[in-house]
Amino acid sequence: MSTKDNIEKEAHSASEKLHEAGESVKAGAREAAAEAQRTANSYADYGKTVAAGGLSDFASAVRRASDELSERDQDIAARFVSHAATSLEDIANSVSHTSVDDVVDTMKGFARRNPAVFVGGAVLAGLAVGRFLRSSGQRTPEMVAAPAPTSGYRPPASYTPTSPVAPSNSTPK
Repeated sequence: MSTKDNIEKEAHSASEKLHEAGESVKAGAREAAAEAQRTANSYADYGKTVAAGGLSDFASAVRRASDELSERDQDIAARFVSHAATSLEDIANSVSHTSVDDVVDTMKGFARRNPAVFVGGAVLAGLAVGRFLRSSGQRTPEMVAAPAPTSGYRPPASYTPTSPVAPSNSTPK
Protein backbone atom coordinates (compact mmCIF):
# COMPACT_ATOMS: atom_id res chain seq x y z
CA MET A 1 0.00 0.00 0.00
CA SER A 2 1.39 3.36 -1.02
CA THR A 3 1.56 6.53 0.98
CA LYS A 4 -1.12 8.01 -1.26
CA ASP A 5 -3.43 5.08 -0.46
CA ASN A 6 -2.77 5.50 3.28
CA ILE A 7 -3.57 9.21 3.09
CA GLU A 8 -6.81 8.53 1.19
CA LYS A 9 -7.74 5.80 3.68
CA GLU A 10 -7.08 8.12 6.65
CA ALA A 11 -8.96 11.00 4.97
CA HIS A 12 -11.94 8.71 4.36
CA SER A 13 -11.82 7.46 7.95
CA ALA A 14 -11.62 11.03 9.28
CA SER A 15 -14.54 12.03 7.05
CA GLU A 16 -16.65 9.14 8.38
CA LYS A 17 -15.82 10.05 11.99
CA LEU A 18 -16.65 13.70 11.31
CA HIS A 19 -19.97 12.64 9.77
CA GLU A 20 -20.72 10.42 12.80
CA ALA A 21 -19.83 13.26 15.18
CA GLY A 22 -22.11 15.61 13.22
CA GLU A 23 -24.98 13.11 13.40
CA SER A 24 -24.36 12.70 17.12
CA VAL A 25 -24.47 16.47 17.65
CA LYS A 26 -27.68 16.70 15.58
CA ALA A 27 -29.29 13.92 17.63
CA GLY A 28 -28.26 15.64 20.87
CA ALA A 29 -29.65 18.95 19.64
CA ARG A 30 -32.94 17.28 18.64
CA GLU A 31 -33.21 15.67 22.08
CA ALA A 32 -32.40 18.97 23.83
CA ALA A 33 -35.02 20.75 21.72
CA ALA A 34 -37.58 18.04 22.50
CA GLU A 35 -36.83 18.34 26.22
CA ALA A 36 -37.13 22.13 26.04
CA GLN A 37 -40.47 21.72 24.24
CA ARG A 38 -41.72 19.32 26.93
CA THR A 39 -40.65 21.72 29.66
CA ALA A 40 -42.28 24.68 27.90
CA ASN A 41 -45.49 22.68 27.43
CA SER A 42 -45.45 21.73 31.11
CA TYR A 43 -45.12 25.38 32.16
CA ALA A 44 -47.77 26.39 29.64
CA ASP A 45 -50.17 23.72 30.94
CA TYR A 46 -49.59 24.93 34.49
CA GLY A 47 -50.15 28.54 33.42
CA LYS A 48 -53.27 27.51 31.53
CA THR A 49 -54.61 25.77 34.64
CA VAL A 50 -53.85 28.79 36.82
CA ALA A 51 -55.44 31.15 34.28
CA ALA A 52 -58.56 29.01 33.98
CA GLY A 53 -58.86 28.85 37.77
CA GLY A 54 -58.42 32.61 38.07
CA LEU A 55 -61.01 33.24 35.38
CA SER A 56 -63.40 30.84 37.05
CA ASP A 57 -62.93 32.55 40.43
CA PHE A 58 -63.46 35.95 38.82
CA ALA A 59 -66.58 34.67 37.03
CA SER A 60 -67.93 33.46 40.39
CA ALA A 61 -67.33 36.88 41.93
CA VAL A 62 -69.07 38.56 39.00
CA ARG A 63 -71.95 36.08 39.32
CA ARG A 64 -72.30 36.97 43.03
CA ALA A 65 -72.37 40.65 42.09
CA SER A 66 -75.14 39.88 39.61
CA ASP A 67 -77.10 38.05 42.28
CA GLU A 68 -76.69 40.98 44.66
CA LEU A 69 -77.91 43.39 42.00
CA SER A 70 -80.95 41.18 41.43
CA GLU A 71 -81.71 41.21 45.15
CA ARG A 72 -81.60 45.03 45.06
CA ASP A 73 -84.09 45.17 42.15
CA GLN A 74 -81.44 46.29 39.67
CA ASP A 75 -82.62 43.91 36.95
CA ILE A 76 -81.02 45.58 33.91
CA ALA A 77 -77.61 45.82 35.56
CA ALA A 78 -78.02 42.30 36.97
CA ARG A 79 -78.69 40.89 33.48
CA PHE A 80 -75.68 42.72 32.06
CA VAL A 81 -73.38 41.51 34.85
CA SER A 82 -74.85 38.00 34.62
CA HIS A 83 -74.08 37.93 30.90
CA ALA A 84 -70.51 39.00 31.66
CA ALA A 85 -70.22 36.21 34.25
CA THR A 86 -71.51 33.65 31.74
CA SER A 87 -68.98 34.85 29.17
CA LEU A 88 -66.17 34.58 31.72
CA GLU A 89 -67.28 31.06 32.65
CA ASP A 90 -67.30 30.11 28.96
CA ILE A 91 -63.78 31.51 28.53
CA ALA A 92 -62.56 29.65 31.63
CA ASN A 93 -64.03 26.38 30.32
CA SER A 94 -62.54 26.99 26.90
CA VAL A 95 -59.10 27.68 28.37
CA SER A 96 -59.18 24.62 30.60
CA HIS A 97 -60.32 22.28 27.80
CA THR A 98 -58.07 23.54 25.00
CA SER A 99 -54.62 22.09 24.43
CA VAL A 100 -51.58 24.35 24.53
CA ASP A 101 -50.84 23.53 20.88
CA ASP A 102 -54.36 24.62 19.88
CA VAL A 103 -53.94 27.87 21.80
CA VAL A 104 -50.59 28.50 20.09
CA ASP A 105 -52.09 27.76 16.66
CA THR A 106 -55.00 30.09 17.37
CA MET A 107 -52.64 32.83 18.52
CA LYS A 108 -50.47 32.42 15.41
CA GLY A 109 -53.52 32.73 13.17
CA PHE A 110 -54.74 35.80 15.05
CA ALA A 111 -51.28 37.39 14.87
CA ARG A 112 -51.17 36.86 11.10
CA ARG A 113 -54.63 38.37 10.62
CA ASN A 114 -54.22 41.26 13.11
CA PRO A 115 -50.52 41.98 13.69
CA ALA A 116 -50.98 45.44 15.22
CA VAL A 117 -53.66 44.25 17.65
CA PHE A 118 -51.55 41.22 18.55
CA VAL A 119 -48.46 43.32 19.29
CA GLY A 120 -50.50 45.81 21.32
CA GLY A 121 -52.11 42.97 23.27
CA ALA A 122 -48.73 41.36 23.86
CA VAL A 123 -47.37 44.64 25.24
CA LEU A 124 -50.37 45.06 27.54
CA ALA A 125 -50.12 41.44 28.67
CA GLY A 126 -46.43 41.92 29.40
CA LEU A 127 -47.14 45.00 31.47
CA ALA A 128 -49.89 43.16 33.37
CA VAL A 129 -47.63 40.18 34.06
CA GLY A 130 -44.86 42.52 35.21
CA ARG A 131 -47.19 44.31 37.61
CA PHE A 132 -48.51 40.99 38.90
CA LEU A 133 -45.03 39.61 39.47
CA ARG A 134 -43.90 42.80 41.16
CA SER A 135 -46.91 42.84 43.47
CA SER A 136 -46.77 39.15 44.31
CA GLY A 137 -43.00 38.90 44.77
CA GLN A 138 -41.43 37.99 48.06
CA ARG A 139 -40.92 40.96 50.30
CA THR A 140 -37.68 41.42 52.17
CA PRO A 141 -37.78 42.56 55.82
CA GLU A 142 -36.51 45.98 54.70
CA MET A 143 -39.45 46.33 52.31
CA VAL A 144 -41.97 45.38 54.96
CA ALA A 145 -40.46 47.71 57.59
CA ALA A 146 -40.06 50.67 55.22
CA PRO A 147 -42.41 53.53 56.03
CA ALA A 148 -44.89 54.59 53.41
CA PRO A 149 -44.17 57.91 51.70
CA THR A 150 -45.97 60.84 53.31
CA SER A 151 -46.52 62.82 50.12
CA GLY A 152 -47.42 61.76 46.61
CA TYR A 153 -44.49 63.41 44.83
CA ARG A 154 -40.82 62.79 45.30
CA PRO A 155 -38.21 64.10 42.88
CA PRO A 156 -35.99 61.50 41.23
CA ALA A 157 -32.82 60.57 43.09
CA SER A 158 -30.73 62.11 40.31
CA TYR A 159 -32.40 65.53 40.76
CA THR A 160 -30.28 68.30 42.26
CA PRO A 161 -31.59 71.87 42.40
CA THR A 162 -29.57 74.37 40.37
CA SER A 163 -29.87 77.11 43.00
CA PRO A 164 -30.81 76.85 46.64
CA VAL A 165 -34.27 78.12 47.45
CA ALA A 166 -34.78 79.69 50.84
CA PRO A 167 -38.09 79.13 52.60
CA SER A 168 -40.44 82.08 52.21
CA ASN A 169 -40.47 82.77 55.95
CA SER A 170 -36.70 83.08 56.26
CA THR A 171 -34.81 86.33 56.09
CA PRO A 172 -31.47 86.81 54.36
CA LYS A 173 -28.44 87.24 56.64
